[in-house]
Amino acid sequence: MKRLLVVLCLFLAGVLVMGQSNKVQSAINYLKPAYNELDKAKVAIDLATIHPKTQGKAKTWYYRGECYYKLFLSNDKAFKDLHADPLNEAYHAFVKAKELDERKTYPEIDYKLIMIGTAFFNKGSMEYDEKAFKKSLQSFETAIDIGRLPYINQVDTPAFFNAAIAADLAGLYDVALRYYDKSIEYKYMGSEVYHYAATVKLNTGDTLAAIKYYEDGIEAYPEDNAYLYIQLINHYLGNKELEKAAKYIGPALEKDSLNASLWSVYAQANEGKNEAEVIAGYSRAIELDSTLFDPYYSLGIMYFNHGVDANKEAMSIPLNEQEAYDAVLKKRDDYFNQALPYFEKANEIDQTNGELLTALKEIYYRFNMKEKLEVITKLIEDRK
Repeated sequence: MKRLLVVLCLFLAGVLVMGQSNKVQSAINYLKPAYNELDKAKVAIDLATIHPKTQGKAKTWYYRGECYYKLFLSNDKAFKDLHADPLNEAYHAFVKAKELDERKTYPEIDYKLIMIGTAFFNKGSMEYDEKAFKKSLQSFETAIDIGRLPYINQVDTPAFFNAAIAADLAGLYDVALRYYDKSIEYKYMGSEVYHYAATVKLNTGDTLAAIKYYEDGIEAYPEDNAYLYIQLINHYLGNKELEKAAKYIGPALEKDSLNASLWSVYAQANEGKNEAEVIAGYSRAIELDSTLFDPYYSLGIMYFNHGVDANKEAMSIPLNEQEAYDAVLKKRDDYFNQALPYFEKANEIDQTNGELLTALKEIYYRFNMKEKLEVITKLIEDRK
C-alpha cells in the first residue's frame, strides 16, 4: 500500500512537471488573436520562465517578450495594471531569447527589439511632455542601449539629444553633458547643441568651458546663422565685458543683418569711439524694430549728455561774453531738442525708468512745457 502511494505520488509529480513544461504552449495559445487572453498568457509564461525544463529555452523568452510587449500595447484596462513596466520586461525577454537562440530559430528578434527601441523613444517623449524628466531620461537611455546591441548596431542620434535635454532639465548635468557631447560627435542638431552644452557649463560655474563650447561651435559651423555669436555677445555683455563682445558683433551682423538687437549692441560697442556709428547703429535698430526701448533711450541720453556738457560750458563763459554765452545755450537747447523725441518714444515703451523720467522733467522744465511737465512730475511722484 505504501509502495503504491509512492508510485502514485511520483505519477502526480510527473503530471505536474509535464503541466508546467507545457506552459509555453499555453501562453502561445492565449496570445493568439482569436483568444487574446493576455492575463492568462502572462501567468503561463511567468511560470515557464522559472520552470527548470523551460527557463533555459529561447522559445520561452521569445514568447515572454511577445506577451509583455502585447501587454504594453494593449488599451484594455483589464491588462494595463498586470505589470508596472511591461515594455522593459519585453526588452529583457527578447535579449535573453537572442542569447539562447543558438540555432537562430527566431531571426525576427532583431526587428522586435528595434520596435521596442522605438517604443521606448516614444515613451520618453511622452514622459518629457509630462515633465517626468528622470523617467524620460531612462526611456531614452534604454532606446540608446537597444541601438548599441551588437546585432542591432544602430545609432539613434535623436535619442542621444533627447536624453541630454531630459537630463539637463532633471538637473543631472554630468549626464546631460555626456549626451550633448555625443550629439556633437554625431553632428546632430548642428550648432544648437553647442549652446545647450555651454549652458550646462554656465549652470555649473565653468565659464571658460562654456566659452570653449561656443567657440568650437562657431568653428564647426562657420556658415551657420548668428545664433552662437549672439550667445557669446550676450554672455560678455552680461559680464560687462564690452570689448570682448565687440569682436563677435561684426561677424554676427554679417550673418543676421536684420537683427535689431544686434544693431543696438553694435551701437553700444561704439559708444565713446565713433559717434557716427553709434547713431547709425541705434537708428538701424529702430528702423528694424520700433518697439525696442534701448535704442531710443540711448540716443536720447547721447544728445541729452551733450546738452548737459554744453550747459556746463555756458556756465564757464565770462559774463561779458554774452554772444558766446548765447551761442552755447543755443547749442545746448538744440541737443535737448534732439534728445526729446527719443526720450518720449522710450517713455511710451517703458514708463518705469527713473533716469529717463528725470531727464524728461528737466527738458520740459527748460522749454516751459507745462502740461507735459505736470504729467511727468506725477509719474515720478507715483514711483516714490
